[in-house]
Amino acid sequence: MRVMYETENDLTSEKKVISHVSNSWNVASFKLPISYKLDYAMYREKELLGFAEVKCRTHRFGTFPTYIISLAKVMKARDLWLYTHRPTILIVSWLDRIGYLDFSSNHQIKQGGRSDRNDWQDQEPMCHYDLKDFKGIGVRKWKRITWIDQATIEKVR
Repeated sequence: MRVMYETENDLTSEKKVISHVSNSWNVASFKLPISYKLDYAMYREKELLGFAEVKCRTHRFGTFPTYIISLAKVMKARDLWLYTHRPTILIVSWLDRIGYLDFSSNHQIKQGGRSDRNDWQDQEPMCHYDLKDFKGIGVRKWKRITWIDQATIEKVR
């Protein structure tokens, strides 16, 4: 069985981000069992709107030229979309903003992943999403995209 690297702090950060997003979008978000491979199902008035994966990063937006995520995760997200006909999105909280994109967005696939844990399973095909494809969540304008402001980021984190 594979080691779980997710910590209580990771889950707390994730909950704060999804709470902020849920309030911004007027949706109810429910944590999914691990078997779904995505983090949340999102509802409005008891109607399933879609699914979300939430990631919290410890660097600022733009530190890296793309956002990378496991091809296996993207495949699971697209499977959920295929079977439910509901959007599957990736929500990312950086130190200075929160954004999202649809998992069906264009991307490149390259070998890569983490190399800081000495876990051979961290190296795999990774999807590289262009940062310009992320849409902002929040209240402040930034290059024609609405992003969350720094004061709100500090509350969310």
